[in-house]
Amino acid sequence: MFLVGKLSWWYGGGWKAQVRRVRDRLAATAGYFSIGQLLATLFSPFRQISAGSVTGSAGVQLRAFFDKTLSRFIGAVVRLFTIFAGIVVLFFQCIFEGVILIIWLLLPAFPVVGLILFVVGWAPKWM
Repeated sequence: MFLVGKLSWWYGGGWKAQVRRVRDRLAATAGYFSIGQLLATLFSPFRQISAGSVTGSAGVQLRAFFDKTLSRFIGAVVRLFTIFAGIVVLFFQCIFEGVILIIWLLLPAFPVVGLILFVVGWAPKWM
């Protein structure tokens, strides 16, 4: 009865909790890199103090236009690199978390497999 209770928790509530933890870790990583916010503000000016409207001669307005354009370009490049880094980290984290979930499913079988290997007489050869 004890073993049945442990296995029912392992594949029931324990599995749900493990999936929830994996989901929360992935969401925390996506939040750390702010991928959604970076995509939404991809072409916003980058660290520009005077991003408002500029009044003055045509030369001053033209210079302000090019300053804003350069700032937007730099911002887009920095944001794209950050988005790319976040996607790469999320990709490897998804693989790692998938392995964790597979190990979670197979872990209760390890003692049984070990016992069968012991009875058969198999032993690993280290050297």
